[in-house]
Amino acid sequence: MKEEFDIVIIGSGMGGLICADILSREGYTVCVLEKNKQVGGSLQTYVRDKVIFDSGVHYLGGLGEGQNLYQVFKYLGILDKLKLQKMDEDVFDKIIIENDEKEYVFAQGYENFIQHLLKDFPNEEKALRLYCDKIKEVCSKFPLYNLRAGGNIDEKNAVLGIDTKGFIESITNNKKLQTVLIGNSMLYVLQSDKTPFYVHAMILNSYIESSWKCIDGGSDIGKYMVKNIRDHGGVIHRNTEVKKIVVEGGKVNSVELADGSHVYGKNFISNMHPVRTLDMIESTIIKQAYRHRIRGLENSIGGFVLNIVFEKDAYPYIKNNFYYVKEGQEWILTAYTEENWPTCYAIFFLLHQDRLYMLSR
Repeated sequence: MKEEFDIVIIGSGMGGLICADILSREGYTVCVLEKNKQVGGSLQTYVRDKVIFDSGVHYLGGLGEGQNLYQVFKYLGILDKLKLQKMDEDVFDKIIIENDEKEYVFAQGYENFIQHLLKDFPNEEKALRLYCDKIKEVCSKFPLYNLRAGGNIDEKNAVLGIDTKGFIESITNNKKLQTVLIGNSMLYVLQSDKTPFYVHAMILNSYIESSWKCIDGGSDIGKYMVKNIRDHGGVIHRNTEVKKIVVEGGKVNSVELADGSHVYGKNFISNMHPVRTLDMIESTIIKQAYRHRIRGLENSIGGFVLNIVFEKDAYPYIKNNFYYVKEGQEWILTAYTEENWPTCYAIFFLLHQDRLYMLSR
């Protein structure tokens, strides 16, 4: 007798795990399929010489009481289990610009954020308030970001077309301030001709609201969600690669695994790259024009991480991050050559047990 699940989820990144956690606690039978040994996607850790390193979660925003990620983690029952450290209220990020000796400060809380930047830009209060007000306005247009029901595309249309570069240049002529305001944009690899303001706004808003580090690594987030899923009757299969999404009668019926077996379900969620997902589906229901358009979309650029471990007490722990931007490259971070590389980098300090970790990205 074949087993059929209400929900089959391909991939166990944070999105897949959150879906599985929510749906399993709502009474659905859930199966998560992960091709790798470890679940969690960018939540994963890895080990070198008996030292544990994070792969992707360097800091989190929106974890203050009542804020969006706080509400999600509270609902999932993992908030009180995580070991968290709030970053310095007066500086979560420091922006460093080539050929400038100053370090520009991003502080937590919107008024605090403004007041700290006014120390270096005393004549730019109007611009800073316009900037912060616009971030909050744009974020308010996205119901899911604010964990509220309702809303439609018309609510977002008014802000979807706002250009990051165009807006920032419209509120101030101060080139240095413009550079500072996008100083941590390597987080999402800002490109002046492609990145809409809502992307910039939603990311920065979370960190201005509150900024946090995960002590002992971000993998605990995934670990506790996995426990939740299993406690609610969900199934998680690791080392289980999906090779094909099987469509019968105009509907996905199952997924075929690398060993030739099938997992059946009533509903399917893919936490994979959209192009990879479409490549697995053999069906005329999905038009070729749509497939071509998705395949033609440009992938975001990647980066690499250098991990450095200090002996205990050899270097002071710093509760903020550093972002470096090469002068004149702030809007074109990806347009580098061998001669001018790197155009940007970031430094994150992490605490893990009794050692200090520094990550340069």
